[in-house]
Amino acid sequence: MKRLNFSTESNFKNFIDQYLVLNAHLYSHTYIKNGHHFYIFSPHKISDLTSNFFKNINLMHYIEAEIYVQASNIGYFCIIEDNLDNKHDEDELFKYLTSQSSKMAQVFNILKKVAKTSFPVLVRGESGAGKERIAQLVHQFGKRSTHPFISINCASLHSNILESELFGHVKGAFTGAIRDHKGVFERANHGTLFLDEIAELPLSLQAKLLRVLETGEFTPLGGEKTIVTDVRIVTATHRALREEAKHGRFRYDLLYRLRVIPIFIPPLRERKIDIPYLVDKIINEYSRDYPTQPKIDREVFKIFDTYDWPGNIRELKNTLLYALTMAYDRPSITVEDLPQELIFESLQQSSLHVNKHVKITKERLTQVLQESEYDLSQTLDKLNISRSTLWRYRKKWNI
Repeated sequence: MKRLNFSTESNFKNFIDQYLVLNAHLYSHTYIKNGHHFYIFSPHKISDLTSNFFKNINLMHYIEAEIYVQASNIGYFCIIEDNLDNKHDEDELFKYLTSQSSKMAQVFNILKKVAKTSFPVLVRGESGAGKERIAQLVHQFGKRSTHPFISINCASLHSNILESELFGHVKGAFTGAIRDHKGVFERANHGTLFLDEIAELPLSLQAKLLRVLETGEFTPLGGEKTIVTDVRIVTATHRALREEAKHGRFRYDLLYRLRVIPIFIPPLRERKIDIPYLVDKIINEYSRDYPTQPKIDREVFKIFDTYDWPGNIRELKNTLLYALTMAYDRPSITVEDLPQELIFESLQQSSLHVNKHVKITKERLTQVLQESEYDLSQTLDKLNISRSTLWRYRKKWNI
């Protein structure tokens, strides 16, 4: 972030006056929020704004620079553009993304743009990373927010049942079809349809889905009448669809239809900076059912930081619910309140993390090569380095 440095407060005030002279269309406001001083420049007078405007928006999004006087931070220099309504929507959107990581900031930037369109979105991420939440936000902050949001998991149903759920069926279409049934394409008309685990969709249904995307029309099972639908498609998967297509398990033409705007959700292990914020949010939400809202011991965060969270946010949430239960009626959650398998895995991963940073010397490399009888695969495993790194070390020391 940029810094504006001033030797005295008087110099800073002179800067404010000069800035207003050079930008005559702007007005100056000073606002204190959460202990921070914000020096705000806006094309609107304070009287033109609602009384709660500064209170309701996230001023941190408008910061252009930090202000320092004699090396001490005295506040932030902010510029609020003329598009207040759009920016307010972005602030509302940001409330749902509990994150301080740069990778999630990229997701946020894509999300706030894609929400304004109706293009298909493909969300990719590991299980528990929050793919459905992203799909919900695309809908909630998009043009179709007043219409239905319907989700269906393509991996949870047999292909025959899945076809009926997608496109519906008429009475008598198959054994047990005792009445007409509307599919999700019809029920989600004018809204958003979220197809989770799209890579698990059978090839026979992929062809039918492609036709709906191309024509906006489909026919229910056993029916004769063509139904027109207008839905926004958001899909999600933990697989690489290009690889699935290469192996013949996914149609290339459907891939290109669905992957108009891809959004990749980073796993929790790549955004551990967010763990304290996520913990705070989850505890605040679920501690209402408990006598007290316990604090989290520092040692717990150390365990959380060394653990790799293969189940991502879902696993973090379940871990905290377990810990809340174990710490029932106590003021704090300690390491003893965590699942034992998580503590064990964390200690193992911490040990591996330490081993990764063992310094490699010529003597160490020679020793490992001799112990491995110059088996390069064994050497790579013992030193935990890549083949190219091993090649560079051997060339460097002529081993």
